[in-house]
Formats: sequence, C-alpha cells, structure tokens
Amino acid sequence: MAEEFLPITVFRQREIDETRVEGMGNKDKPKWVLSGADLHEHAQSLIAGLSDAYEGVLHNEGLPYVYDVKLNERDTSKTKRKPIVDMLNVDGANGEANVIGMRGANSLIVRAKDAGQVRAMEERLSDKERYDLPLTCIESISRFVPEIKPTPDETVYKARLLDFGPDAALCERVFEDQLDFLCIAFQKVSYAQDLNVYRLEANQSQVKMIADGVASETLFFIRPMPRCVATLDGMPSVGAPDPMEPDLSMEYPVVGVLDSGIAPICQLQPWLMEKRLSTYTDNELDKQHGTFVAGVITYGDRFEHSEWVGGLPPKLLDGAVFPADGNIDESTMVDSIRTIVGATRDRVKVWNLSLSFMDEISDNEFSEFGMALDAIQDDHGVLICKSAGNCDVRADRTKGRLCVGSDSVRALTVGSAAQVKAPLDQAGVGEASPFSRKGPGPQYIIKPEVSHYGGNVGRTPTGYVRSEVHSFDVTGNPAGAVGTSFSTPRVSALAANLQLALAGEFDPLLIKALIVHSTSFPGDSLIPNTEKVEEMGFGIPVNLRSILSDEEHSSTLVLHGFLPRGQKVEINDFPMPSSLVRDGYYTGQVILTAAFSPIREPKEAAEYCQSDIEVKLGTYDHKELRDITKQGILNPIGRKDNKNLLNPSRYSRPKLRSAEDEFSRREKMLIRYKGKYAPVKKYALDLADLTKKNREAVRADRLWYLDMKGTYRDSVERRALQTNEPLRQEYCIIITIRDPNGLAPVYNEVPQLLEHKNFWHQNVQLANQVRAMVGQ
Repeated sequence: MAEEFLPITVFRQREIDETRVEGMGNKDKPKWVLSGADLHEHAQSLIAGLSDAYEGVLHNEGLPYVYDVKLNERDTSKTKRKPIVDMLNVDGANGEANVIGMRGANSLIVRAKDAGQVRAMEERLSDKERYDLPLTCIESISRFVPEIKPTPDETVYKARLLDFGPDAALCERVFEDQLDFLCIAFQKVSYAQDLNVYRLEANQSQVKMIADGVASETLFFIRPMPRCVATLDGMPSVGAPDPMEPDLSMEYPVVGVLDSGIAPICQLQPWLMEKRLSTYTDNELDKQHGTFVAGVITYGDRFEHSEWVGGLPPKLLDGAVFPADGNIDESTMVDSIRTIVGATRDRVKVWNLSLSFMDEISDNEFSEFGMALDAIQDDHGVLICKSAGNCDVRADRTKGRLCVGSDSVRALTVGSAAQVKAPLDQAGVGEASPFSRKGPGPQYIIKPEVSHYGGNVGRTPTGYVRSEVHSFDVTGNPAGAVGTSFSTPRVSALAANLQLALAGEFDPLLIKALIVHSTSFPGDSLIPNTEKVEEMGFGIPVNLRSILSDEEHSSTLVLHGFLPRGQKVEINDFPMPSSLVRDGYYTGQVILTAAFSPIREPKEAAEYCQSDIEVKLGTYDHKELRDITKQGILNPIGRKDNKNLLNPSRYSRPKLRSAEDEFSRREKMLIRYKGKYAPVKKYALDLADLTKKNREAVRADRLWYLDMKGTYRDSVERRALQTNEPLRQEYCIIITIRDPNGLAPVYNEVPQLLEHKNFWHQNVQLANQVRAMVGQ
C-alpha cells in the first residue's frame, strides 16, 4: 500500500501581525569619532587628497572629475554611510547625486561636475564640527583610476563605463568618439539596467591608448572579454533506458536548455517542443554537450535507476547558444540568452544553463554576467538553474572559486556531489565532487545554494579514474560523463516539476525556497555542515513528492508575500505544538528557510543587494501593552523577554560539533551569516542542543513568535525618496517542525493551532494531474 500523501501547509499572517518598524537608535556620538588636533590633521589630509588628485593629470574639461573615496572599517552600517553621502552630495537631497556608485566593499565613487563642486566639497571637508563623524569614517580621497588589463594576443575586450546618471549620454558619446578615432570596432551590449558595457575589438596597444586618451575618465574598467567553455569528456556507457513517448492527453513540465544544441535522436525527438531557437545553423553546432544535458533532464532517473527527481519527464526547448568552434564571448552569450528567453517567456519558465566562463567570481563585486542573468530573469519572470563550474582535480584537494554567472542572485546555482565511490575516487558518497567549484559568492552569500549528483573522480599515477553519470550521445547510444553540467539538469527537472505541480502562476522564489528547504547532506562525512556549505550549498534536495509532503510527526508551513518598507511582521501566536513538550520543556527539531528577492543596484559593487529581511523565531514570556504616546513607540502590543532561537550562541558548541546522530550529520545548520544581505538563509536546529542556561527559553509556559523586518541600504532609500518609488521585498519563509522521536502528532496539531488563532491556512494547492500522481 502506498504511503499516505500529507500535503504541506500554506498560511498567511493576520492583520494584527502587520506592525510598524520603530526607530529608536542611539543618538550619542560614538567614542571613536575624532576631535581636536587629530580631527584637524585628518581633515587636512582629506582636503589635500581632493585638491591634489588631478595635479599633473590631463583632465578632459568636458567630463566630470571622479574621485575614489576610501572608507575605513568603521563604516560598516547604513547609519554611518548616510552622513558620509550627505556630506559629499553638495547640492543637497534634491540635487544631482555626487556619490555615483561603489568599487569593491569599501570605496565610494564620487563625481564633481565642475571645479565649483570640487570647491564645495573642500568647504564641507573643512567644516569639522558639523562633519566630524563622516570625516572620521573616510580613510583617504584620491583620483579614481580605472582598472585596465591590456593582454598580449587578446583581441576582444569588455569595457564598462562609470554610471554618470544625467551625464551618461555625454560620457558615452565621448567614449564612442574616442573608439571611432582609434578605429576600434565596438558594440554596446545590454547586460542590465544602469550597466554600461561595451564589446571592443582591440589589441593591447589600442587598449592602452583608450586608457591614456580623452575618454579615460569615463571608464570603470577594460578587461579581456570572458570566453565560454563546454566540455564533455566521457566514455561509452551501457544500459540505456527504452525510449519514452509523451502521453498526448497529459501536461508535462518544460525545461529550456541553453546549451550547444540537442540532437533529434529517437529518445529525445518526441520531447522536443518545437524548432530550435538559435543564431547558429545546424552545421555550426556540436550537439554532444547539449544532448547529454537534455538526456539527464528527461531520462536522468531512469538512467540511474533512482527516483532522485521524481515527477514526470520534462519536455525540452532547445536554445542553442554555444557554437561548435567555441568562438563565443560573454557579450554574445548574454545577447543570445536574452533573445531566446524573451521569445519564449510565456511557455518556458525554467531554464538550464550548464555553460561556464572560466573567469572566477570576486569577493567584493558581482560579475556583469551574473547581473545580466538577474536582469533577464526579472524582465521575463523565469528561473535559471546555473552550473557552478568545474575545476582541475588537484592532489591537495584544493578547489577553484565559482565561475562568473554563478553569482546571479536570482538563479539557483548548482554544485556536484558524488553518487558512488569507487576504490580510487576522492569523494565519499554524498560529498562534493572533486571537480565541483566552491563558494561562497560575493559578500559571503551562499553559492551554490544546492548540489546534485554529477559524478566522482580519483587520481592515479598515470591520470584519472571516474565514476560517471549517464545520458545519451548524439547517435542515441548511452554515454557517461562527470561535471556540474550534469548535476544541474536534475535540479532544473525538479524545478520544472514543481512549476507543474503548484497550481497558479509561476513563482520562481517559492520554487527556489522549496528546493533549498528540502536539502540535506546524504553522506556520512564527519565534516561539520557549516563547512560543507562552501562546496555544496545547503545540500542535495529530495524528490518532488517528498518536497510537497509531510509525515505524521512533522508539519511544514509556507509563508509567502511582500513586505513593504516601514512595516514588519510580528506573529506572536506562532503555532508550536504542545505535543512536543517533554518534562516541562519544548523538544523537537526546527528547519527554517528564508528566501528573498533583494532589490538590485549594479553600480553599487559589493552592495549590489540593496535590501534584506531579518527573520527571528523564538519564545517570549508574555504580551504587554505599550504606551504609543511616547516617542519612538508605534505598536500598542509588545513582548516581554524575547529569546531568538536562531541565534547560534544559544546552543552548546560540543553538541553542535557532534556527529553521532543522522540529523547532526545531514541537516543541522546554524550559521553566523557573514553577509547580512544574503538572498537565501537556512537554519536547522535541535532544541536538545540548547545550553543549560538557554534551555529555560523553551519552558512549556513560554509563547512562540516569528518576526520579519526589512532593511534597506542607503543608496536605494535615496533613490526611492527622489522617485517616490514604494520599496518592498518579496519573501518566502518555510518552516518545518518535527518530532525526531516520531511520537507527537505534529501534522494534525499545527493546523488546529492555526485555526484556533484565526490564521488563514490551507493545504498546498496542487494541479489535478499531480494530485492523481501522488495519490492525494
């Protein structure tokens, strides 16, 4: 008899749970603010840096002056950033901004449109009493120098211009006139809004002439144009599954394949939706890589004799963007992806991108390719599953960083894990494949978010041995290969099946959150899960049925919506089941995944993600009435003695390091997220791990709460003030409450608590076809 399908629960906060953000910050001046002679000396050094920045340098009088304002370590929050920007914006809040972006994590890019504005800045730097705090936070001021990388034998470059706002058109004209004068062929490429990128056909000496010419002050950088790779090194395999035919009476999931083309072999031809979309002719394509990827998408479970994905085999749309000669650069790839995704936006919502550029991501800036993928996904309402990329397998087991594009904050980035371990293979089952590149992403965001099975590799004195995953070659014969290119299609197939299963409009954030929430580390490695995250993200997702269902002793809640700026969600009646109380204390395991769609700002470098939502789950003693006539108090109901249980410091370190039980080895996740503005966060905790002191926080008489509060960086708040743009963030919070002993009737009790406290709730709504398939 099939196991009963118990669907997960969707609920919404009540009107009384929507409260206002209260601002009662400390107005006292920090002790580290300079004063007296120290402040005077520092201000004079900054004034000298500003006034001497262009000494001996040829300045194009038709362009603004541009400065690099380096911040010191004290400038770590918006409360300190705001007074710095206020000081440097000499025309005031309603004037044109002088701060036009960032470079890295600690440098502001500042423009002065003429000598008059330079003098105005000098006057403000001299006003030490008024600007003592921002002056203290600035380390130095110098002329902005663009990054120029002329390279021997390189003939195609990527140039990015500074974003001069209202002067952007003038600066573009100066730059393009210089290119024409130097006889350099160029093309302006659409990457993302406010991202001025050009493709240049130039040699090393021409790049140097641009850097030394009249347009040099328009430049952010000139770098060699990244080039794409697609490798398929495999051996013939055995045992291919029989060809399948779609049932014409059924609807199937759909995955778009952005790759090298799909061969119309008998196994895949019935699953191809329509004519290939590509700028390349059939003779210009080598379809080996794309065919292997497509075979994993549609036949992956059957090849591996496992239900890793589950659901239905997806149909395929062939978007060929990689030619046989490999002669394609990043700008051409971006243009092709944008065109194909845009042309099919109404019928293809999940795309697989298993191609990589070999340039590695940066710690302090997001790649142009990643930002372009974000813009494409936002513009067309799609989800791209992007491979993390492969690196060389080294004897010391060190790994390369993720490839550019893998830092797309809207995409779901996928690493590779080993599905088997042969005697000479490096990785154990369920561990990161030896070739799978590692994170984190820029500013410590978790990348990759997930992994799936893509093979294993071992070193021998004469070369390598491999434990491959399986698919088809271009003749329809079985083939084997390894790589993140072939773990990613499994996640794409899973995402497409979730799209089909969930009734209603396509929701990429919900699908992303559900997949991440289901992940775990299936291996038995003793490496702490917090260390595995760099290589595998949050782990390997379960199959479709398991994502959408609960067990009798667990309950999964989905809270999804938009949080406007200035508003917070305070659910003071969170439904923690009393059946989990043992000996006067709550017990159980809680898994919480928080996924957001941050506001993006390409010119802000390390601060590309301009918004975040802080989530807290915990307990409190009792509710209390508050006096809203007092300054700073906006909400009439408050809580007494809050204890946030997502704080890792509340748990015993020896217990957190323990790997004796399955939950500790495979799911436990209490990370101190270094990057505050992280689009995905996940916590998995066991209340049994609380320290003796903090165990009092889960006494049976305490109440439970869930909080969400949005935060925004200074740059996007200034933009919203000027444009009257209402700021808000989309969020998806998924919480699973579980009795590890398998005794408490958690699944039945949680909906009863929701009903008792007047929450709207229902079982997740599934398409009729999927309901029949899972036996609901």
